[in-house]
Amino acid sequence: MAKRKHIAEMTPDELRAWLASTREKLAAKMARERAYLDRRAARGTHTPTDDAYESDLLLEVDLMRLLEEMETTLDTL
Repeated sequence: MAKRKHIAEMTPDELRAWLASTREKLAAKMARERAYLDRRAARGTHTPTDDAYESDLLLEVDLMRLLEEMETTLDTL
């Protein structure tokens, strides 16, 4: 994975592209995790790791909101 520029070094267009790309990747990660947890639940399997993944999904929702807010704020500047 290529190292990204520091946000302060990005042009507005580069930052918009990075935000959009990061949101897409995060959404795909969240979908994979949800599918994994749903498959395990359907089998009746549940461990403390599943609880951690559920908690991670809540954090990821908040991070998704942050990325969206950053993009919205960037559009108003």
